[in-house]
Amino acid sequence: MDKLMNRSWVMKIIALLLAFMLYLSVNLDDGASSSNKILNRSSSANTGVETLTDVPVQVSYNEKNRIVRGVPDTVIMTLEGPKNILAQTKLQKDYQAYIDLDNLSLGQHRVKVQYRNISDNLNVVVKPDIVNVTIEERDSKQFSVEASYDKNKVKNGYEAGEATVSPRAVTVTGASSQLDQVAYVKAIIDLDNASKTVTKQATVVALDKNLNKLNVTVQPETVNVTIPVRNISKKVPVDVIQEGTPGDGVNITKLEPKTDTVKIIGPSDSLEKIDKIDNIPVDVTGITKSKDIKVNVPVPDGIDSVSPKQITVHVEVDKQGDEKDAEETDASATETKSKSFKNLPVSLTGQSSKYTYELLSPTSVDADVKGPKSDLDKLTKSGISLSANVENLSAGEHTVPIIINSPDSVTSTLSTKQAKVRVTAKKQSGTNDEQTDKETSGSTSDKETKPDTGTGSGTNPGTGNSGDSADKPSEETDTPEDNTDTPTDSTETGDDSSNNQSDENSTPVDGQTDNTSGN
Repeated sequence: MDKLMNRSWVMKIIALLLAFMLYLSVNLDDGASSSNKILNRSSSANTGVETLTDVPVQVSYNEKNRIVRGVPDTVIMTLEGPKNILAQTKLQKDYQAYIDLDNLSLGQHRVKVQYRNISDNLNVVVKPDIVNVTIEERDSKQFSVEASYDKNKVKNGYEAGEATVSPRAVTVTGASSQLDQVAYVKAIIDLDNASKTVTKQATVVALDKNLNKLNVTVQPETVNVTIPVRNISKKVPVDVIQEGTPGDGVNITKLEPKTDTVKIIGPSDSLEKIDKIDNIPVDVTGITKSKDIKVNVPVPDGIDSVSPKQITVHVEVDKQGDEKDAEETDASATETKSKSFKNLPVSLTGQSSKYTYELLSPTSVDADVKGPKSDLDKLTKSGISLSANVENLSAGEHTVPIIINSPDSVTSTLSTKQAKVRVTAKKQSGTNDEQTDKETSGSTSDKETKPDTGTGSGTNPGTGNSGDSADKPSEETDTPEDNTDTPTDSTETGDDSSNNQSDENSTPVDGQTDNTSGN
């Protein structure tokens, strides 16, 4: 055998066989791996995973006589399997997580969270899948309800009294061990800056000694709470005293607060001790005439605040000799006074010879004037004039502001601040037929012989003129407009007529500027 192994061709054959076996081994492994990959790829294409969160946990036990603690409200379920089954399960939503405690005794238990209405073709993983529960006997007790509120949350100047709760007692139901932990049963109320009695419904909660809320049932769940809120302020009189020295020759004859009482706010016991705030100092150092002085009101001990915080004190002084007379004269000069002027006429300014102007409204305006008494005593109706500027107005009706001219030392207020004016274009010379010229000539002749008829050039036909013009036919109404280019002597005659009309009716008319020149 040894001789056979020593031959070279035998070793070559053995090496060849080993190489062939190694080749087969590698290729077989690769083939299997490829098959597995193909199978896994096919399986992955048809399966999926779904995670269901917040799945409610149903508990089966004797609810009438027992209390269960430790059961989670929800669990997480992970489903894996064919995609079509996953989609159907998720769509139907009839899956459930539950714990069955019907056959368990009182005490602590480790129980499994189970599931149902899920296909057997799906793999299900529940988290948590095991829970620790405690089963206890159900018990009920009655407790008195106490209103809980912050007295400091009422409005400043008010205080909260003792609360009234209705019903006064409630029934608390739960496990015996939890009922033993109940230290307080409270109805919580927020006063929210209250300034009057508060009546609200409040939810009742059961708390342990550390004010932690207990998982128990309270019946009724709410109670009515009434909390009286009353004002704790008080009005007291004030008194002032002089402090400092007035100017030379000046005597203080009176210190008179313009506010007789102030309101003090604070605890009830402190309010009862205070009937007056006196000796409030008023500094009169260097004062030379009667005046009002503002002083701060001190806050008495034990009081939270005073309202108002400042009061005004009138200081009356008495001067000797010439100083007193001079002061009285100055006071008279600076004294203000009001005065009213009725039915002031409104004039039109800035008129053009191409138009006639009619003041529609108002024909007169009232004015209230205020100023120094000495100036108002001298002011008369003639010292105030009202005007409306019609410059640059085109034909039609316009609203223009009324301007008041009065002494600079006074201020004036008008009953009406705007005037309504109608502007009419005059007919141009040479555009009328011969008949119109004859009528114009005749009209001019009449004006020369009757200057007081009130139908002169520029007169507004709608202002109620007196004289013959009121009885003329309607076709002659426009005669003043046709007289725009009549001779100078006719125009002057019209101006006189307009002036007469202004004196009688106090109504501004055309040609007012020329009237001033003529006069």
